Parts: sequence; structure tokens; C-alpha cells
Amino acid sequence: MKGNNQVITFWLIAAGLIVAIAVALLFVLPPLLRRIQNKPPVTPKSMVARLLGERAAAIMAGIAIPVLAVMLYFVRPHAPAIPQAQSQTAQAGKMAPEHALVVEDMAARLEQNPGDGKGWYMLGNSYAVMGRFADAVIAYEKALKLLPDDAQLLVDYADVMAVANDRSLRGKPLEMINKALRIDPKNVKALALTGTAAFQAEDYSNAVKHWEKLLKLLPQDSPFAKQMSAGVAEARAMIAGKKKPSFGAAQDKAQPAAGGAQISGIVTLSPALAGKVAPDDAVFLSAKASGSTAPVAVMRAHAGELPLKFTLDDTMAMMPEAKLSDHKEVTLSAKISKSGEAMSQPGDLKGEVAQVRVGAKDVRVVIDKIAP
Repeated sequence: MKGNNQVITFWLIAAGLIVAIAVALLFVLPPLLRRIQNKPPVTPKSMVARLLGERAAAIMAGIAIPVLAVMLYFVRPHAPAIPQAQSQTAQAGKMAPEHALVVEDMAARLEQNPGDGKGWYMLGNSYAVMGRFADAVIAYEKALKLLPDDAQLLVDYADVMAVANDRSLRGKPLEMINKALRIDPKNVKALALTGTAAFQAEDYSNAVKHWEKLLKLLPQDSPFAKQMSAGVAEARAMIAGKKKPSFGAAQDKAQPAAGGAQISGIVTLSPALAGKVAPDDAVFLSAKASGSTAPVAVMRAHAGELPLKFTLDDTMAMMPEAKLSDHKEVTLSAKISKSGEAMSQPGDLKGEVAQVRVGAKDVRVVIDKIAP
């Protein structure tokens, strides 16, 4: 019952967003794909426009799909996914194979015409919809060099960068979101994410400030507005001291995965590398299936917690359709990053154990190598 009681307002917000956007995509993408297939090859810009030209129908006043992952994981990184949210995300995912063919063609055309900023931007959106966040980051980066003052691009880029960097808004993602708000103070997605970052940092006054600005931009009777109002009420309760944070707190333990698929063990640091590590350095642990670059379970800690005992399960999935329980074996990778970024960089300290059986216990991952 405790886990159920801790499912708060933001889960409702995330679920509402997923339902609305997934349904919109079900209507938007199929006709766009049919139009592309029924016409001869065209320029990169028109190819991109045909795929996502009706993007507004799938955005809800500027909130693109990646914000769903961000809100779900910023709000409560290791919490179980909502069944309704899983169902809707899975529905959108069924379109992926057909969508992927168009996206790959789009990417090839953009390589031939790299000066198309809007094309790179829409390619980034496509990758984000597909859950290919690392590819989305690259596409957005190319777009931003050509469109440096596009507020929506800044916030979309920050969004997927945060997802790729273990769901952390701190640092560059938040800087870009703040820049987007300076350019467009009424950017809905930027206001939502800034408020989320403030709430996560227990800066409830600023969370209220940003979300109240957001509420003024939403239809009063919309489900999203009602859910955001509940979020504001919760933040105000925090300020008044009437309530303890119900997410993001260290004592808030995620419920075990329903299927019981887990891997547990310990991450240790080789004594030979101990002098290269500070207590505040970020530690990332991920489980990846063979042949895949996307993790099926992730967790983050600090070097000061080493040796780190861990349990990975389905509650730590980045996307509900890519879970630990879907596989028999995975590779466990651990790394220490001074930059705090999940994406590998030279100088990161790493360790890996291959062919780990799902269900294994007492797995030992030793960080004993330096990334070149």
C-alpha cells in the first residue's frame, strides 16, 4: 500500500501527457507515412516536413514526447511505470519499424544537405519519438549550430540531453532551458521542465512560480491544467511544511518489479584507481542486452558510496517496452564520471561483466580500466 500511496500528482500529469500525445501520433504518423510512400523522392526539408509537418498535433502546446520520459524519471527515477502509460507508449512503439525506414532515409538526405537546420531539428524529434536519445542529441546539436536562437529547439535538446545523461537536468540542460525562457518566456515545455527541476531540488517556491505561469497558458478546464494545479497545490503544501516530499527522497524505495526479474550484486573500485576518484564523482551502472546500445536498466550513485550494493529490475527501465525481464542475459557496465555525464568520455573509469544471467545474485562488477 505504501508504494500506491506514493504515486502522486506528477504520475497523473505524465500519464495524461502520454495518453494525449500517443493518441495524437496514432492519427498523425500513418497518413504522413502514406503520403511519403505514395510520392517520389523529394528534398530533405520536404521529406522531414511530411513526416513531422503536423508535429503540432502531437505536441500539446510545445510539449514533445521526450518530456514524458524526463518528467517520469525526474519526478521519481526508480518508480514503477504506470500501467496505462506503458500501454499507450507501447501503442506508439508499434509504429516504429515503418517510421524507422523513413527516418533513416531522412538522415541520409540530411547528410547530403547538412545546412538544413530545420531538417536536423525534425530528425532529432523523430529520434526522440523512437527512444534513440543519443542520436537525438547529435541531431539537435547540429540543428542548434544553425538555429542558435530557436527556443523550442533549445528546450527539446535540453530534454533529450537530460534523458541521455541519466535523467539529470543539472548543468547544461538547465542552462539551455533558461536560455529558451529568456527567448520565449511563455514556452510551455520550458516552464514545465524548469518547475520540475525546482521541485526536484526542493525549491518549491520556484516550482510554484513556473507552474503558475504555465497554468495561465493552458485551457482552464483541460485535464493537464487540472493536474498541474494539483502539482502547484502539492508544492505549496511542501512550503507550508504540511507534507514531506513523496518522490526523489533517498528513503523512498521503489517497489520490486512485478515479474521478479532482478540482478543484484556489488560495484567495487580497483585500489589501483582509488587515487583518481573523488567522493562526488558520478557512478553509473547499466544493463544492456547483447547487440543493443540502449540500456534496459540504469542507476546512478556517487563514488563516495563505493563499494555499492545494487539491485537492478524493471522499475529502472528507461522505456517500458525495453525491460530487464525481456532478456535472459545482459552485460553489466559500471563507470565513474567526473563530468557527471552518462555518455562515455576519455578518462572515465570503467568496469564490465558480460553474460550475466537475469536473476543472478552476488554479481561483482570491478571498475578497473580507464577509457582511452
